[in-house]
Amino acid sequence: MVILFMEEKFKKFGEYIEFSVNRHFGIITLNRIHRSNSFTIDQLKHLKKAIEFCQNNEKIKGIILTANGNSFSTGMDLGEITKYDYKDVKELEHLAASICQLLFNGKPAICAINGRTLGEGVVFLVCCDYRLAVKDSFFQMPEINSAIFPGTGCVTLFSKIIGIPWTKKMLMFSERLDANKALEIGLIDEIVENQEELMKTALNKAKFINSKNSTVMNAIKILSNHLMDKNFAVAYPLETIASDWYKFTDKKKILKDFQKSLNWID
Repeated sequence: MVILFMEEKFKKFGEYIEFSVNRHFGIITLNRIHRSNSFTIDQLKHLKKAIEFCQNNEKIKGIILTANGNSFSTGMDLGEITKYDYKDVKELEHLAASICQLLFNGKPAICAINGRTLGEGVVFLVCCDYRLAVKDSFFQMPEINSAIFPGTGCVTLFSKIIGIPWTKKMLMFSERLDANKALEIGLIDEIVENQEELMKTALNKAKFINSKNSTVMNAIKILSNHLMDKNFAVAYPLETIASDWYKFTDKKKILKDFQKSLNWID
């Protein structure tokens, strides 16, 4: 495997992102520890490039998104945002939304949460398919305290994943959730003891996904994320296409067509 992925294992995506490949999964590790893995425009650009690389590389079956230090991410770096003008802020929002789309509509994504998670860190984890966190993690959306609208599609995404009542509690009232409450409401899927156990469990999930048919796995992911808000007359034909995947000569085209039709931004 080391030989197979030699080129990929040494890909660089900026000084604050570590990248490796394990079990056919691209492991993207946020490493801006001195700012609690908060995001700037440049950091978002580098993260997007890393995710796009994983999505476009046929050898890679999925993504593990994690971080170094004691924070998964504290969201946008407010110290940097104060330097931006309106155009910069809109670019930042568009970048974050495009990352959400890549995670939500792309290959299977596992989020391994190593500690406190705020703002856009919460939004990105919601877009992943399996979310596990160390037991002392907590989650909060503090934007309302700074009169910031929590954009990038997170109102819609939260409503899909945790329902309308908890979306309001998190976004309107900035309610802080510990790991147990996050598990209870479906914000995360599993709690582990420590960071060593975190990556071990994430890699075991990656191993399971890697052992399954990628076309079927990816189609289930994409349709699960989108069919809930469609009526049966629209949703069922899409399921029929997915169930007949083996009949298609170009099986990747099925997924690409689903992704293209279900993307919400260009």
